[in-house]
Amino acid sequence: MWNRFERWCRLRLSKHPRLRAVASVVRRQLLPSRWGALASRHWDDRVGDVEAGRQRGWLDWPLVEEEHVRPQISGDPKVYYLEYFFERHVKNRPVDHILSLGCGGGNLERALVEIGATRQVDGFDVSPESIRLANQLAAESGLGDQLNYEVADIDQIELPVNRYDVVIAKMALHHLENLEHIYHQVKRSLKPGGVLMINEFVGPSRFQWTDLQLRLMNELLEALPEKPRKAAPFLRVLRPELEDMKTLDPSESVRSADVIPVLEQSFEIIDFKPYGGTLLHILLSHVMPGFDLEDEKDLSILRLMFLFEQTLVEQKVLPSDFAFVVARPLTS
Repeated sequence: MWNRFERWCRLRLSKHPRLRAVASVVRRQLLPSRWGALASRHWDDRVGDVEAGRQRGWLDWPLVEEEHVRPQISGDPKVYYLEYFFERHVKNRPVDHILSLGCGGGNLERALVEIGATRQVDGFDVSPESIRLANQLAAESGLGDQLNYEVADIDQIELPVNRYDVVIAKMALHHLENLEHIYHQVKRSLKPGGVLMINEFVGPSRFQWTDLQLRLMNELLEALPEKPRKAAPFLRVLRPELEDMKTLDPSESVRSADVIPVLEQSFEIIDFKPYGGTLLHILLSHVMPGFDLEDEKDLSILRLMFLFEQTLVEQKVLPSDFAFVVARPLTS
């Protein structure tokens, strides 16, 4: 999602007469209106870089994961969210069958088999290139018999009844519009006792940041040392205009603010771990390359940023834009 915010910033900069030189290298693309075709093309172009670690968001930096995210989900910087989930919520392992919605290039599904969580995983994604790469990497890892990948438009998906012990959606639901249909399909696909696990952006739909959120992001940006501050492709974080968001990618955070409220209509939330990103998502996705992670001063600045955001979220000054959630179907 971070790269699309950057594209939006550059689009806005291109309209500013003083900054045309900065934006001249960026071409505005008119994208298809249908979500499936758009998302497919977007991830066809990027999945290789994501799987190889060449494209990083704020959650892809080990320092952020270990010192900011894990303590808020598992309570232990050494315990990843998948380990926490299976230890707490899935006692009898390996389970027979897990479903992964929005599987991308398959790193999550390979991890599920490698940690002994399941015998079989089905992964669905709208991007043919993602599915091709996922199958290739599964075969190269010797896991081809346990991983089944298929191209599917998740907004329109029809799932088999009583097939899965666990359904996982990792950073996929905020790209989907037909949440009511998706949750209904997940509910019917779960075996009795099965659970849905979500790790997701649940912040403002279409990045319509609050005034307080914008002010604090920009004050943090201005307070940073010169090198990380200049790593960002923008001078200030702005609230995207809706028409620009729809032009750049109509799927980006299309109903992210509804992910949890709609979930609660048909599921009972049994574990909810907010872990921020309200300020750090956009900032760290861009400024992290400007920090020297071997320098104690830079590390201290980052740790103060972690503490600042976490305190504001815990004290309910700010909501959390990201959350780990486990839910089970409501009985009707």
